[in-house]
Amino acid sequence: MKAAYDALSDPKKRQVYDALGHRGMEFVVNPSHAWDPHNLLGNLAKSSVLDRAKLMGLILVFFGVGLMQPILICAKIDQMLGDGSGSLVDSSWVALFIPFWMGALGFGVVMAIGKAVLPLVQWTVFVLGVLLLTLKWDGVITANYAVVLLPFYFWMGIRCFAASKEMKDVRTDMAKMVTIEYIEKYILNEKKQDDDGNDIEVQLHRTYNDLSDEERDEINESYIIVHVPPKQPVPGEEDNEENAESDLEAIERSPEYQEAMLRHQEAYKAIQRIVLPEIPLIILVVIQLDMNKNWDWGVVFLPLWISMVIDCCGGCYGFFCTSALAHIEVQEAMAAHFETKKNDESSEAKQAKASDEGKDTDDAVKSSDTKLVDKKSEETAETAKEGEAADVSTKEVETAVLLEPKGSTENNIEKKDATKDDSPAAFPDVGGADDIDDDDDFIRNMFSMDDDMFQYYQQAEQEAETKATEAQSKAI
Repeated sequence: MKAAYDALSDPKKRQVYDALGHRGMEFVVNPSHAWDPHNLLGNLAKSSVLDRAKLMGLILVFFGVGLMQPILICAKIDQMLGDGSGSLVDSSWVALFIPFWMGALGFGVVMAIGKAVLPLVQWTVFVLGVLLLTLKWDGVITANYAVVLLPFYFWMGIRCFAASKEMKDVRTDMAKMVTIEYIEKYILNEKKQDDDGNDIEVQLHRTYNDLSDEERDEINESYIIVHVPPKQPVPGEEDNEENAESDLEAIERSPEYQEAMLRHQEAYKAIQRIVLPEIPLIILVVIQLDMNKNWDWGVVFLPLWISMVIDCCGGCYGFFCTSALAHIEVQEAMAAHFETKKNDESSEAKQAKASDEGKDTDDAVKSSDTKLVDKKSEETAETAKEGEAADVSTKEVETAVLLEPKGSTENNIEKKDATKDDSPAAFPDVGGADDIDDDDDFIRNMFSMDDDMFQYYQQAEQEAETKATEAQSKAI
């Protein structure tokens, strides 16, 4: 629905849509996206047998016409470099490029119908450069190659301008991307304040669905609403503000943002191809042809070889390393989760140990206090019995006091000292576990995962594999 609204709200896109339909509009507006292998294979899988047969016929015709041009060029060069005889030796280069003129005319008509002004101008300038080059080879034009190749200079300049404009438009679109939650939180329910900071207007809580068509049109003109796919939460983590996903992170996961990043990368690569190898190559070719330099043509085409090596190295890196890096990211996330879980468990164990130590200490103190109380109670009872005996006979009491053995006092002191030995015993130190190898610890944690955690990381591995497959197809 969003794509349909964008096409119908833009007058230019609507004209292209009315003339070529949805697929034609996608091809004209974003040709790189239309030639994406995933889109081509997806459309081919959804088409019928008749449509596939038509497509195969068009492919055969296209490749037949496309291959005819280099075959004719190679045949003419072979006859010219051979004995100088043959049917193509005396043929003009303009006539030899008839397959190219036919293809150029058809492609130009498609862009003219689609109102693609800048690509049409770019293509026209390129065809004009090829025409001047063939006229130069036929001897119709006697100017130097520096002048004959003038349309190619403009062609590279227009391409550089179009790529720069595309990058600027993409950055503008990325800056306008918002989510529905952002609109409802910061735009629809925003509190307006005066210069003193006082609220002058408080709107009721409104959602995007509560807006009228006019209000939605106004928001869609100022912002680009992205659709963020749901993110599976990590099992065991609480949904708090610290673990909450920011608005920027949510936008970066949206398909609209990913498409914009792809467009930005394609435009950057276009400028990179112009800088190397096209500009150095055309300069060296002009010097070689106009100044009659006897340079080796392998040296003249050195910028092209360098560019091909760089592209090959980048493709190999994307094909072989992207998959490994995607899985490494998942493993690093798993290791970080296991480390956090291990630290939490260690902290809980220390707290439990400290709590048990405090509880045992309190119990020992209570036991010691109880023993002291019991001892005092026994002494009090003995004193009471002695008092009763004193009331019977004062003389016997005095005699008992005088004849009291000295060792009894010492025995009482020894008994009191014995109570001091009832203090709680010190707890033995608990030795720490031996250090475990990180790899073994990681593997053991993997096998100790619960079902939710296992399904979460299994899905993360599948997403990483999908990203790696897409990167590998682009690298190819």
